[in-house]
Amino acid sequence: MAVDVPLMAFLAGLAIATALAVRARSREGEAGTMTMLDSGLAFSVVGLLSSGWTYAIHNSILDSGDTTMCASEGLVQCGSVIGDPDWNNLFGIPWGITGLLSFSLLFFLFLSLRMDMHAKWADSFTTYSLLAGLAGVPFVIFLVFVELTQVEGAPHICPYCTIAHLSLIGFLVVAHLVRGRKQSGMWA
Repeated sequence: MAVDVPLMAFLAGLAIATALAVRARSREGEAGTMTMLDSGLAFSVVGLLSSGWTYAIHNSILDSGDTTMCASEGLVQCGSVIGDPDWNNLFGIPWGITGLLSFSLLFFLFLSLRMDMHAKWADSFTTYSLLAGLAGVPFVIFLVFVELTQVEGAPHICPYCTIAHLSLIGFLVVAHLVRGRKQSGMWA
């Protein structure tokens, strides 16, 4: 059995982002806030990379029918999920592109906070970050439903899609904690 290097890298990224969040919870003031923001940035980068990888898989399948970038058989596989043109799109846009755009927005919001956490708009950006993350939850629920019940030969679990979903959930937890820090006065 071959080691799936991209998947292992994404899992390592999730572990690092989670470790940063745990570390930040025990730190007070600006240092804790900065570490929490770093965690959110890490979750959004993992989401960006995994979304990009799913888009690359999508293109590989469309161009040549090649599924060597992911397993194409069994419960845990992405060939039938990402390669299904009926389900791998939002208004004609592949889910990988939707993920890239969404995680780019989350990255921008947290990077802005990280670069100037004392700006007048910082309070608004903590709220926007949480709301933007929450906007993705219905799509995650829908995509998990599709993986488990709708694609040919269901159920299937796409590991790269799952990484993107976990990245969003991690980001949401961190965005909630960041907003709580801002509102409780633990920001700096």
